[in-house]
Amino acid sequence: MSIIRGTTPTIEFVLPFGTDYLVEGFVTICQRGKVVIDKPLAACRCDANKLTVKLTQAETLALVCNCDVEIQIRARTADGEAVASNIMRESAERILKDGVI
Repeated sequence: MSIIRGTTPTIEFVLPFGTDYLVEGFVTICQRGKVVIDKPLAACRCDANKLTVKLTQAETLALVCNCDVEIQIRARTADGEAVASNIMRESAERILKDGVI
């Protein structure tokens, strides 16, 4: 999967446990060691063991094209345990005409 700048992709994560077990968390997207997008759990759709986050055009336009994107979920469970996913790497693809449509 790649993220195309200027689009509104939906990213779906399948967790090894139910999302109702999470009380707080973030989906963080970094490039070049800096946080570019940080979506709180409240901005995600949680359904059974799937966590879904939708990005806006403005958010994807903030990404640098032809540069790897790192994505990670960090959360706190109802038991107070802090959990984190492995860091996933995708690419940010370019568009020909910049800007929000």
